[in-house]
Amino acid sequence: MDVSKKYLHDRFVLVLITAMSALVVVGISLTFLRFDISKNPTTIVAYRTNLSGSSYISGKPIDIYAMAGFMALIAVAAVFLSLRTYHIRRYLAIFLLASAIFLLVLAIIVTNALISLQ
Repeated sequence: MDVSKKYLHDRFVLVLITAMSALVVVGISLTFLRFDISKNPTTIVAYRTNLSGSSYISGKPIDIYAMAGFMALIAVAAVFLSLRTYHIRRYLAIFLLASAIFLLVLAIIVTNALISLQ
């Protein structure tokens, strides 16, 4: 059996891929549905306490939309890398998928926090 067939028959890997795809769909849809350009043409993209005056750094709406692209990129890269490393070590592939899920959760939290500050 080749690697991709073993990879796609591993139940734990399939559970992680399903959870990751659900998080990507939720993250991207929340980003596109909650973000409204008509409220403000600029958005807050960073908070820096060491700056004098206003601590908030404003940016363009593409910065928020880039977070949705980042979520999709993380998911695709994690599946590709875990597929390539599955034949070396199964646990390494599982670690890559689990860490990508953690990164997606953090990206969703950060995106929602930035949208809420708008």
